[in-house]
Amino acid sequence: MDLQRDLWILVFATYPDRAIALFHDQAGTLADPALRLLFLDYDHAHDLDADDPRIDSLARRIATATRERYGPGELPTLDAASEVPALIQGTVNASSPAWQRLDTLIRAQLDA
Repeated sequence: MDLQRDLWILVFATYPDRAIALFHDQAGTLADPALRLLFLDYDHAHDLDADDPRIDSLARRIATATRERYGPGELPTLDAASEVPALIQGTVNASSPAWQRLDTLIRAQLDA
């Protein structure tokens, strides 16, 4: 909770014009029971070993749900020229080797 709060503060401080839309998007995601379960599964993956096969399955589920939610086009993002998105993801990844691997797998699947 503290990590998520701190990252939202960073987003609101650096992208005040986009933060509300992104926050509402996440709230909409959390309002969907199936997507909320993915968030919880992601959270539970924090303490898994980075090589745990459940990470591969979770990455596929998240990538599939992301494409179903947003379609095949561009995903919602912050300014691509900014270093803030990388800072946010780097902070999340640094807290868990499993999350780092999960991020790598999800990105690869979404880019495929």
